[in-house]
Amino acid sequence: MPVYPCVKCSSPVDPTTDTACRSCRDKQPLECSRCHKRVGMEEVFEGKQLKTKKPIFCLECGQREQVVKCALCNLSLQRHQGRSVHPVPGAKVYHPRCLQDREKQLANLEKLRPIMALVGLILGALIGYSQFGAVGGVGMAAAFAVALFALLSTMISGLAPK
Repeated sequence: MPVYPCVKCSSPVDPTTDTACRSCRDKQPLECSRCHKRVGMEEVFEGKQLKTKKPIFCLECGQREQVVKCALCNLSLQRHQGRSVHPVPGAKVYHPRCLQDREKQLANLEKLRPIMALVGLILGALIGYSQFGAVGGVGMAAAFAVALFALLSTMISGLAPK
């Protein structure tokens, strides 16, 4: 298990098992490696998961420095370097470039949606008119237009970052 020196007396402290420093009984024997704030064992970010000696982070800095995967490209990044669509804790994080590219793709699909409805209208009218006459042409035109519009809408909602 990893052992760190106590900030007050420099005796060894194990954040996975100890609740305080064994020699001076200090309740906050560790120091955050980033902000240098003194922290207790319950304030260490993922303290129970420490297997090797790594930098100790407080809860705020640990959340910020946490390595996560981009939800689009699946490559690693630190949480503070990425962008999130929602401000809730634990929300998916994206590389700024990946998110920008996805937003461009969605904007292009939005522009394509009325065009696809028009194509569905024309195709439906041609197929319906040739098979069922004028009344069938109107019904098939409406059905094809709605189907293609709904298909593109489903694609857009499925591709949108969450």
